[in-house]
Amino acid sequence: MVNIGYIADCKLCSEKNLVHIDDNGGIFITIVPKGRKEVKQFYEFLETNDIEWKDAYEIESSREKGKMIKYRTYEADKTDRGFRIVWIHSSSKEQNDRKRRRKRIDKACKALKELSPKLNAYHLKSKKEIQTALNKICKGVEDLLQVKIITERKQIKVKVSPGRPSLKSIYKNKWKYKYKIKWEEDEQAIATASRKDGIFPLITNAPSDASSDNFLGPADILKKYKNQSFLEKRMYTKKTILEVAPVFLKKEKRIEAMLFLYFVALMIVSLIERRIRLNMQNEKIEKLPILPQGMNSKKPTWNNIRYFFRNIHLSEIIRDGVIIQSEVKCLTDLHKEINRLLEVPASIYDNLRNHWWRFGHT
Repeated sequence: MVNIGYIADCKLCSEKNLVHIDDNGGIFITIVPKGRKEVKQFYEFLETNDIEWKDAYEIESSREKGKMIKYRTYEADKTDRGFRIVWIHSSSKEQNDRKRRRKRIDKACKALKELSPKLNAYHLKSKKEIQTALNKICKGVEDLLQVKIITERKQIKVKVSPGRPSLKSIYKNKWKYKYKIKWEEDEQAIATASRKDGIFPLITNAPSDASSDNFLGPADILKKYKNQSFLEKRMYTKKTILEVAPVFLKKEKRIEAMLFLYFVALMIVSLIERRIRLNMQNEKIEKLPILPQGMNSKKPTWNNIRYFFRNIHLSEIIRDGVIIQSEVKCLTDLHKEINRLLEVPASIYDNLRNHWWRFGHT
């Protein structure tokens, strides 16, 4: 059983962070930023060389029903520090990369077509001004398009003597320049760029020795990394739903105590979501209409549940300081069904007294 200490995005991937985790016995998996030396070297190698990808696994896309995503892996040489770099090829990412590149090229070509009739006027009279406009349009695809500025030169006579034109007028020959642009896609550059489609690198210090208890193969590393999105979702819950915010505390132990309370709250939220989803799965309940306007939710979140229960309140009629009638309002059968799936006893509402935090015996 491998206990991964840190699974994170590229913000974790600094030499200082990785070395600190490794020196203290932790195990990390994170993505390598594009600007790192190892990534640049691999991309350069990939432009002229083929590598042998190994099939990892296939999984159905969560966004497109029936579409399968195929993952392949390639383990490159270790870093100077001895960390493993595993390259991942995703068929879904490959398609997305190609679509994004095509979209950028088409957008640039459209802009060039719109720019062409505007040349030689206003702020596009000189070659320098035109080049500045081209650089702005082609930013991000300058290596994929071949754009040329074509100069047409014509000699004209310009009157230099004062007064109206006459037989005695003096003229001077002068060159008049006119510019136009021509562009085409660089098929070779596009083909070279496509060799990098769908790939991204992961770095880890998990042992590569199969005899080790903490051994992780390339496919295992990818599967572990895929859990990162769920961890990010929990951080999103803490920062948005639970509204964690900067506080002015001087002592570290007070900051730790406050964050511990947020951790407990986050744990409770997670357990609530886990409980209702497991019970829905066990009872084969596909969805619940608890979203705004009665829309269905297949995977209820704590925020969905909180919103659905927002109108439930305790109504009391008091006469001469004595409660003569007490009733929980707006509690429907669907609310009771949610409580049942959460395994919350119905007697909680039956014995609710005075203040919402005071409960009778169940």
